[in-house]
Amino acid sequence: MNKAPSEIKKMFNSIASNYDRMNNIISFGMHKIIKKSCIKLLQINTDTQLLDLCTGTGDFISMTDVKNSIGVDFSENMLDIARKKHPKHNFLQADCTELPFNDNCFDIITMGYGLRNIENREKALKEIYRVLKPNGKFLQLDFGNKNFAGKLFEILTPIIVKITNGNNNAYKYLIESKKDFPSPEELIKEIENYGLKLKTCKYYLFRSISCQIFTK
Repeated sequence: MNKAPSEIKKMFNSIASNYDRMNNIISFGMHKIIKKSCIKLLQINTDTQLLDLCTGTGDFISMTDVKNSIGVDFSENMLDIARKKHPKHNFLQADCTELPFNDNCFDIITMGYGLRNIENREKALKEIYRVLKPNGKFLQLDFGNKNFAGKLFEILTPIIVKITNGNNNAYKYLIESKKDFPSPEELIKEIENYGLKLKTCKYYLFRSISCQIFTK
C-alpha cells in the first residue's frame, strides 16, 4: 500500500462527494451510532477545547455542543463538505503530523478512522501528545479485531461498491489498510509508548470496531 501523504490526500479528495453516502451504505448506518456512543464516553462539557483530527466531513465534531472546537483534515474537498454541513463549527486544513497549534492547548482530541491512513504514525502520536493538555483525553476509533465480523465486512464491501458504482481503488485500499492496521491490543501498547495511558476501551459490532480513550 502507498500511504504517501500526497496519495492519501488525492484519494480522499476523489471520494469526498460520495463519502458520506458510501459510509452509510457500507456500515448499514451503524457508523453514526457508534460515533455518538464514543462521544458520550468522553463526558464533554461545553467549555471544552476540542480538536478533531482527520475530521473528514465533520461527523465527530458535529456530535458535540462544544463552543471551542476545530476539525482538521488535509483534504480540501472533505473540508468543503464539512463546512457546508456544519457551518457553526470551525475547520482547518492541516496535516496532523505537523499541527499548527501550541503545546498543551486542547482538553480533548478525537480521531475516527484516521490513524490507519497516516504513513508516519509515530510523528502523529507525538503531535497529539504535544498539543493535548495534561490530564486531557485522546479518543481513537477504528477497526478492531480481525475476526469473522471483520472478514464479512471485507467480503461485502467490494460487492456494495460495485453495485453503487463507488471508487473501487479507494475501497480496495480501505480493506488492505484494515488488514495492515495493528490489533487494538498492539495499538494500545504503541500509543502508550508515546506517554499516553489507556483509560477506557470499548468494542462494537462483535469486536470488529474498537474505541480507545487515553489520558495524558
